[in-house]
Amino acid sequence: MTTNYVDETGLHLQALADIVTELEDGFKTIYGSSINLNPNSPDGQMINLFAQAKIDVLDLVSQVYGSFSPTSAIGVALDQRCAINGVVRAGATYTTTNITVTTDRILSLVGQSSGAVTPFTVSDALGNNFYLADNETLALGPNILAFISAVAGAVLTTTNTITNIVTITLGVISVNNPSSVTIQGIDEETDAALRLRRSKSVALPSIGYLEGLTGALLAIPDVVDALVVENATGTTDGNSIPAHSIWSIVDGGDHDVIADVIYKKRNAGCGMYGNVTVSVPQINNINFPVKFSNPTYEDLYMTMVLTSLSTLHVIDITYIKQSLFDGKQYKIYEIADFTALSVLLKSIDPLAVIVSGGVCKTVGGTYVPLLATTGINYRFIMSTSKMIISAV
Repeated sequence: MTTNYVDETGLHLQALADIVTELEDGFKTIYGSSINLNPNSPDGQMINLFAQAKIDVLDLVSQVYGSFSPTSAIGVALDQRCAINGVVRAGATYTTTNITVTTDRILSLVGQSSGAVTPFTVSDALGNNFYLADNETLALGPNILAFISAVAGAVLTTTNTITNIVTITLGVISVNNPSSVTIQGIDEETDAALRLRRSKSVALPSIGYLEGLTGALLAIPDVVDALVVENATGTTDGNSIPAHSIWSIVDGGDHDVIADVIYKKRNAGCGMYGNVTVSVPQINNINFPVKFSNPTYEDLYMTMVLTSLSTLHVIDITYIKQSLFDGKQYKIYEIADFTALSVLLKSIDPLAVIVSGGVCKTVGGTYVPLLATTGINYRFIMSTSKMIISAV
């Protein structure tokens, strides 16, 4: 039987040492047992070349075999496996923020929605560009206008930092963003997040309608997260959900598609709760109102004081901040656990040790090890600008 095979227990492949031994035995059969196969000999080096070539092929076989399962597939192969379940990777979205444009006259500005090659553009201190969303006619003085980030993804902003005018325009005196973002852009869904969402989405044909509805919502393109809460009692509960009703909280996705999924998957006669109402046309031509909510984003601040296990090791704070942001995106109603961030830190920099730290909802507040969102429909948003990390 070949040493590389697939059976009922899975894929079996030779290790590099076994391949080297097999080749050495073959060489000895051909040239005699006295042949010099030391690693620094010509024949020994030739055997290592042959062995490396074979192990490279076996590694490729292992990757192809693993790509058949959504739990181990990566990249495009993972997209193909998830498509079988009707789940599509969520693409990156754009950050939207209100910016105050102050003018000394009445004038018009070109927005991105017009298809203009060069819409009115501003930028922050880090060089992130923001385009005016729509064509606007500005009055004399301050005008609060919607701007969209030029690049899709988690473009983060800090208040009062978007102050640079890229498109110099006569009459525009200054720009500024005195408030936080209205929509926080997100990066393209990672392989890990897509695997998790796909595993939840297979609850689509489940017996319990609540799991089926959650799975169907998570399968909607561009939906980042979804939470469905049920009040099975005869009175309004502590979350303000009416009796015998559900509250669907969905982050991302098209509202019409979300409403259609809730209409099809909810239990018959079940009430709905939420601040978004979409009318779904029924076969009898009577529109049916579907209610749900989008989550409210809540700032999460974090502080860490770090030291190193080695005096020769320099802690890269900028790298740690970005890696923490990349490695931890909170779900709806997920508790901020500083211990989980500590574990993530050790995987980023094993030599870094946390002296003190915690999480908080405000800059000047008290940092604690465990923090819950304000409500069930809230979702923590963390950014590198909200991380206060120092090394001692």
